[in-house]
Amino acid sequence: MKFLSHYKTAIYSIIVLFFLSSCSKEIETETFDDSSLITVKLQGTQSLLNRANIEVLDVQLRVLEDESSPNAWVSLNTINTGIHDLTDITDNDVVTLVDFDVIPTGFVYNIKLILGDRNSVVKNGVEYVVSMAPEYENESINIIGKELNANKLYEFLIEFDIDRSIEFSSQGGVNLNPQISTHLRRFELF
Repeated sequence: MKFLSHYKTAIYSIIVLFFLSSCSKEIETETFDDSSLITVKLQGTQSLLNRANIEVLDVQLRVLEDESSPNAWVSLNTINTGIHDLTDITDNDVVTLVDFDVIPTGFVYNIKLILGDRNSVVKNGVEYVVSMAPEYENESINIIGKELNANKLYEFLIEFDIDRSIEFSSQGGVNLNPQISTHLRRFELF
């Protein structure tokens, strides 16, 4: 009886393996003939500050030459909005702000971070509220000047220079004067 029980188990196992191996799912390769994939990552630089909290609300690309045109700026699908401590994302650490967003191919003039009002820094254990310098109107713009081609993945790494961006005034106030650089890498999809 034990022999028959082991025999049944072996037969069932062979049948299950047969069905599992014969069931294959075809992998469809999606092409992006008229579009590109975009990834945007944020990173801070080494700093003398204990913390540098910056609120990111949106990431946008300028796709038209005429900046005053209502459709000049395209808002990307920003997945990690909110307050980020730039001192925690240095060296090899990053925060992904936009992850594989599909945009039409074409020329990209600028990339822009839309920043919120909830910015602060901690220096020597003391927390300071950071005010955005009025000329920046809660945004930080960097020049790209690149043609985005079809079927490519473009990774934008926005590096926020913390110490150059934070200005302590003699009156005790702290201003944010965003100093960012953008590094672009292109990957072939197919």
